[in-house]
Amino acid sequence: MQDKAKQYSTIKHRIALINIFLTPILLWIFLIAGIPTYFKSISQLTPHNDYVNLIIFCILAGAFYYVIKLPLEFYSGYVLEHKFSLSNQTLKDWVFREGKKNIIAFIISGPLVMALYTFLKLYPLSWWLWTALLWFSISIILAKFAPVIIVPIFYKYSPIKDAALESKLSQLVSRVGFKASGVYELDISRDTKKANAALLGLGRQKRIVLCDTLISNFSHDEIESVMAHELGHHKLNHMWKLIISGGVFTFIIFFFANNLFLKLHNFFGYNMLYDYESLVLIYFIVVLFNIALIPAANAFSRRLEKDADEFSLKTTGNISAFISTMKKLSEQNLADTYPGRFYEIMLYDHPPIARRIAFAESFKQSA
Repeated sequence: MQDKAKQYSTIKHRIALINIFLTPILLWIFLIAGIPTYFKSISQLTPHNDYVNLIIFCILAGAFYYVIKLPLEFYSGYVLEHKFSLSNQTLKDWVFREGKKNIIAFIISGPLVMALYTFLKLYPLSWWLWTALLWFSISIILAKFAPVIIVPIFYKYSPIKDAALESKLSQLVSRVGFKASGVYELDISRDTKKANAALLGLGRQKRIVLCDTLISNFSHDEIESVMAHELGHHKLNHMWKLIISGGVFTFIIFFFANNLFLKLHNFFGYNMLYDYESLVLIYFIVVLFNIALIPAANAFSRRLEKDADEFSLKTTGNISAFISTMKKLSEQNLADTYPGRFYEIMLYDHPPIARRIAFAESFKQSA
């Protein structure tokens, strides 16, 4: 099983790294080749106002970029998952899901792009600050309302059907003092065989989500261990810590992006600061800085996950259940228990399974 997991994970890791570094390379090629300028000329063939033309430009540029990356997306999201018997999706399901993802992405990103265009036009010296503030605000709104608006577009929430499990988890929730809209089961089995759980939302929209693939394949004690981990994220305010740290990263990125943007804007010889091409240039710069910050962001996330593991171990006191859960997750998800250090730094926002098991074992010895 570990050989199969190693093979699967190695391919997934390589594809993930290709995706990370391919994005700025493609964007740079687009800029050098003048493709954004070509799309701008098409968008302005019919006399509209600037914002209608901008929407047309975004559709053309976004569709072109997606088509270029589609083969890699298809192989990673469909072919590879079926090759290793991890997917339950039909080709039709995959296509339909991709369509929904792109529509939602456009609905969210469209207003952001138009706002960025407006900031460049009206506030040429402080556009980066207003943009960072807007993006930070949007991240809070998405974190709060995604569970009740976006997630149901893809999956169906339902109450946990196992009465004994529901009782066990209710006792855990009461013991921890968790207040939220509820604990839900999510029907991801129609897409994948992988198991997962999550804490979603903020305020009254907070909810613990256990995937049906987890509930059907793990014991009650193991599920309690997983849920205690998710409750740890809540009790330790990890959602807010991630949002605030993300906001800090956003302001840092846009502050430095502003200086580089002005230099590259002159390099490409664009006429106005708010040219449509400028939006692609800014995206390219933001992607570059974001890559530079990936190691720090992942390290911070791994620290929070370790704290949630510790909370789970302390709350349940069931170390053996935690360890067996990690082993089952590794087997069911074909996770690499010992990834290379570079992969861990660049791709892992959770500690690798082997580190989590070792932590639990050391916790047992110190208890």
